[in-house]
Amino acid sequence: MDIEKTKVYYANIKREDICGCNYCQNLIDEIKQAYPEVAAYLLSLGVNIERPFEVFFPIEDHDNGYMDYPIVQYLIAGNSSDFKETRIGDIQIGISDCHPNATYEGEHFIIDAGVFHIKCRYDKYDFNE
Repeated sequence: MDIEKTKVYYANIKREDICGCNYCQNLIDEIKQAYPEVAAYLLSLGVNIERPFEVFFPIEDHDNGYMDYPIVQYLIAGNSSDFKETRIGDIQIGISDCHPNATYEGEHFIIDAGVFHIKCRYDKYDFNE
């Protein structure tokens, strides 16, 4: 892993560079507050939890006001040989074997993290669009 290159990668990603759909924007609004230990762990790898590489479509629980995001993916610069799969609470984090192609030029790998149980911001987003 190259933590410094990973930090540079995330420093150059703005919120408007992330998918603008309400589901992704809801995740960005809520994930860091909902999962501070996961955010801290990812930050130790150079990853900004609020800038996902890819988000798998969530399952909405209308009765409880939450969504389950099964997989949120993040890019890490460098070689994956020193990455260790881990679990933080209910969140499993490991190397992905299924992801879209990245436009990142250097050596990199993608990690999967999930399942994230995230509050639906009905006050801010319309999830019926």
